[in-house]
Amino acid sequence: MAFVIIVAVLVGLSVLLTFDTTWMNLLQGTRNELVFSDRNKAYGAYELRTDYSRRLIIAMVAAVLLFTVVVGTPYVITKMGGPEEVAQKVQVVDVNLDNFKEEKEEEPPPPEVIPPPQPQIETVQFVAVEASNEPVEAPPPTQEDLKETTAGTTTQEGQKIDAPPPPPPAVEEETYDIAAVQEQPEFPGGMGKMYEYLQKNTKYPDMEFDAGIQGKVYVEFVVEKDGSVTDVKLRRGVSPGLDKEALRAVRSMPKWTPGKMNGKSVKVRFTIPVDFKLK
Repeated sequence: MAFVIIVAVLVGLSVLLTFDTTWMNLLQGTRNELVFSDRNKAYGAYELRTDYSRRLIIAMVAAVLLFTVVVGTPYVITKMGGPEEVAQKVQVVDVNLDNFKEEKEEEPPPPEVIPPPQPQIETVQFVAVEASNEPVEAPPPTQEDLKETTAGTTTQEGQKIDAPPPPPPAVEEETYDIAAVQEQPEFPGGMGKMYEYLQKNTKYPDMEFDAGIQGKVYVEFVVEKDGSVTDVKLRRGVSPGLDKEALRAVRSMPKWTPGKMNGKSVKVRFTIPVDFKLK
């Protein structure tokens, strides 16, 4: 559509120039006769100006014909008719979904679980002793009999159960934090002696010494109720060599004085820094 508008504007301007009779119009016939009166009219400029209108009309007619052919051909072909499209008829069929239900096989009932027969336990009838002048036909079981069998309402033969009852589950002892105990654990001689012990009993690893690596390794451990040091583990390390040496030194510490709660020894968790400095 934009192309058609541009062509129409250009054609309109050309037509206006053709019918322009002013002196400024180069295509005006009187002007051209005066300009080329004393000159060779066979020169190309004169011929171009005089034949401009004719050539313009030919170009306009050709453009209109070309446009009509390009635009009108598809329309004509459509009107002439092409192969008719045959509409496919859709047949609607009622479907009974009940016919498509899958036949589910009936699952067999679960097998009946028969509990294993319980062993018959040997028992001896316990008879209450009552004061009476009549003779007793079945005396009550003696203490020796009760040691070897089980007392029951009737006397029957069976297996003797000698196994003692299982022990109760062990109760895990609570481990207290250092700030939660009433009496804190104490290293022999105090905390100052503890750091002196660690300083004397740590050896600087060769690789870290040569590389100039230093820092504080934080180690966590538990002081047991007997004062021994257990559950030693790393909380924050510096390097593999320094970490390993700090753990070894803490494990080698002697027994502490255990912490107490309500006068009883308890397990207490500690976290201390092991300092490595290059001198």
